[in-house]
Amino acid sequence: MRLWDNAPALKRLCRWLYFGIILCLLAAAGMWLVQSSYFPIRQIKVAYPLKYVQTGEIESISRQYLYGNIFNVNVNAARVELAKLPWVASAQVKRIWPDTVLLELNEREPIARWHTGLLVDTNGQLFQAQVQENLPLLVGAESSVRFMTVNLLIFENLLRPIDLHISELHLSNRSAWDIVLDNGITLRLGRENVETRLSHFIWAWPKVLRKQASDIDYVDLRYPDGFALRHKNKAVEQHRINELPPINSDANQNPL
Repeated sequence: MRLWDNAPALKRLCRWLYFGIILCLLAAAGMWLVQSSYFPIRQIKVAYPLKYVQTGEIESISRQYLYGNIFNVNVNAARVELAKLPWVASAQVKRIWPDTVLLELNEREPIARWHTGLLVDTNGQLFQAQVQENLPLLVGAESSVRFMTVNLLIFENLLRPIDLHISELHLSNRSAWDIVLDNGITLRLGRENVETRLSHFIWAWPKVLRKQASDIDYVDLRYPDGFALRHKNKAVEQHRINELPPINSDANQNPL
């Protein structure tokens, strides 16, 4: 039987031909829209106020990738390049109909300086950038940077009630903590019960230590019931947590 004598088959063929024609028309319309001068990008908006990312950096990337019309603008390439900027933690680039590109840039928030010259953000990530802020210095193994960042926040929060801040935070290869405060006093916390030991200092600061702060070299808090105090003239005293005034102590003990 010939095809034109088979009505059902002929109808099916016609439906497929119509479907193919519609697809070709849609594809042609799509190509026309992508290549046309209609719906041009007229504005690029930044979703959030920026503190560190420079306007010139955004403009340079925008000129390179965010041109043309709303259909062919290269938002993926722009997103990749924006995410490479030192101060950008994450980036999203979105088309907003009919003529806008929206940039959502989440900036890094610097929390400290790493001892190699890099900066540390609040997520414990190292990055290369310049900042004028006076930030605490972290000294330790690079593998410990996130751990140190978490503890920096904990220690700063504990010190806040006595209005002291951390200038340097050291973590040794033996996992022992040392804090240099912004008044120049060093706190030796050791490896164990460091938050409890720091709380001993916080308790003693207004009662014993603040009035003689200018003469203190370091406070050794690695004792179970008190701390040792070294003055800049090398005199050593020991204080018990619940006993004032201080009593004499053997400075040659070996606390952890």
